[in-house]
Amino acid sequence: MKGIAMEVAARGRPRQFDVDAVLDRAIVVFWRHGYDGASLAELTAAMEISPPSLYAAFGGKRDLFAQAFERYLAVEMAYVDHALAREKLADVFHDYLFGTADAVTRGDRPHGCMSVQIGGSRTGNTADGNEVRQLVARARDDGLRRLTVRIQKGLDLEGYAVGDSRAEDIARYLASVSSGMSLRAADGASREELQSVAKLALRTLLPAPTVAGPEAAGGRE
Repeated sequence: MKGIAMEVAARGRPRQFDVDAVLDRAIVVFWRHGYDGASLAELTAAMEISPPSLYAAFGGKRDLFAQAFERYLAVEMAYVDHALAREKLADVFHDYLFGTADAVTRGDRPHGCMSVQIGGSRTGNTADGNEVRQLVARARDDGLRRLTVRIQKGLDLEGYAVGDSRAEDIARYLASVSSGMSLRAADGASREELQSVAKLALRTLLPAPTVAGPEAAGGRE
């Protein structure tokens, strides 16, 4: 699907558009308004396509969300893959936390995390809403599993220890801090405030000499 153009019927004539660009616009609508709050009128206006084109290309609102969310995970959450690929566990922790602070305070996106917004009370108890929440929950569970596996690898290979905490506990702690940072960002917290939270979290995980700012391990400003 990436980097291709899709043709759909629009008023009897084929219309061509870049799928990724259209999904990026849909992401912002879902992110800003939640699943229930994102109306078809708002989605089609933002995506610059007609309702028949939306249904022809994506199969309806729920299927559109599934495809938009898949792209969101691949693009907006790419910092997680970057963090998990770091060689040292200390760098994994650092880039995961500071990557969160960066991602949830971007100037060209709604502040906060789309998955936190969608997975909460902004999605109702309807058939579609329940499927959407389950989709988001599975993605979170998969992210937690991957984080746990990477932490366990670090504990085994580096002889690293965070008190008597298990890899599962450390992963849950990091995920909880990340979710909290996202909620604070949605409430208006600045990137600098969230970086301070990241530094404090690192102090609970790392020996004092290894705790530093966003430039230390990831090279971000």
